[in-house]
Amino acid sequence: MVRFILSLLLSVPLLSFGQQTNYNLTPDHNDTLKSFLIRKQPLFLYSQHLNHKHASHWNKIKRGSVYVAGYDLAVGLLLLAVPENVSKWDKKEKLSIDAELKQYSRSFTTAPEIDKDLFAVNYLGHPYQGSFYYNSIRSQGATVIQSTLFSLAHSVLWEYLVEGGTEQPSIQDLMITPIAGSLLGELTHVLTIKMSKNGFLWYEAVIVYLINPAYVLNNGIKVKRNRNTYYDVDFDF
Repeated sequence: MVRFILSLLLSVPLLSFGQQTNYNLTPDHNDTLKSFLIRKQPLFLYSQHLNHKHASHWNKIKRGSVYVAGYDLAVGLLLLAVPENVSKWDKKEKLSIDAELKQYSRSFTTAPEIDKDLFAVNYLGHPYQGSFYYNSIRSQGATVIQSTLFSLAHSVLWEYLVEGGTEQPSIQDLMITPIAGSLLGELTHVLTIKMSKNGFLWYEAVIVYLINPAYVLNNGIKVKRNRNTYYDVDFDF
């Protein structure tokens, strides 16, 4: 489990998100939560308890990294639980400290390789993973470029620190996770904003939970009970 400990130590600098004061939900024409595809300020976009728009970039990165560390840990534990033909991890030979240290040495001293993972893992799982990385700070008001760089950084950390002790970093994953993940992340960001315009209907809330869970973690979600009544589901950390 060396890779998980290293990942958590490097991904979570501090669990301090600054003071939450002077909240202002007034529409801002320069608000980076709006995509370039969105022309009008959406209603109910922000949590009533958190004001990410005015948080520093460092605080956005810290908060996003906490969620990413939790996501990576969950995925790593899932890969330990699934059959080896899915994870491609040789659990008998490689899941020991000596074997992991040897693989880490190889991972950091030799070039990445083309992996032989399942199609669903490479081309569905990794884009979704990259989109979670992306929206971990995009849904706090980070720009497209900042969110893309954040996704790229954590994609590299995943390949070298989380999986680097079990298998050689993957050429496909190093490209697909941040690139396809950022494209998918912006698409889900846009869809989330569009659905938030008049408050989420129950089925829209379910969709957002599935396609953009980072938004829910960062902002909660305002669900429409009926035409004029709403209730909040907020995650205030």
